[in-house]
Amino acid sequence: MSAADGFITYVKWVSEGQVPIAVKGRTAMALSEYSGLAGGQSGYLIGTYMTEWSVHRNRAPISGVVTVREHRSAAPINRSMARMTANLLFRRAPFDSECEYLLTNERLTIGIRHPSGAIVGVTQIADLWINRIVARVAIGDTVQRGQQYGLIRFGSQCDVFIPGDIAEEVLVKPGEYVLGGETVLAQACALERGPA
Repeated sequence: MSAADGFITYVKWVSEGQVPIAVKGRTAMALSEYSGLAGGQSGYLIGTYMTEWSVHRNRAPISGVVTVREHRSAAPINRSMARMTANLLFRRAPFDSECEYLLTNERLTIGIRHPSGAIVGVTQIADLWINRIVARVAIGDTVQRGQQYGLIRFGSQCDVFIPGDIAEEVLVKPGEYVLGGETVLAQACALERGPA
């Protein structure tokens, strides 16, 4: 299920740890923060942009044990996410066009291992005025699907990575508004046939 309230900005197929981002002539961004999940794994990356009016609490998309927690600082400072707001407002697709913050801003990723063995990643991405991403979980903690584990203030983004071998069908599309802890992102084939 969705890890945050907001607009779906992209549903991208990640091939061997590389995700195409519509920045600087379609840059391929290495998902190095997911290296602890399953290096080079393919799957879906689903971006949710939290507007200033969204509830900025982040929730676990699946139940399981936290096996990864990786923080990456901004380089050198966080960039504004105003471009994403404008792209959504004026319906300029792809919505991630010229959103350089996707490559540079501070982020914190957790990986949650489901009892089936599948690991789903969640990345919190900070906006320009954010000086702290809150994630109240540590490696070894158990979380329940829909459980609040963190937050990011003001406009920010939260991405969910779903391994391709468990995602039977993605149920959301860019431009759709989703609710954290409520909206089902994908039908999973290996998680007890339940939604993710």
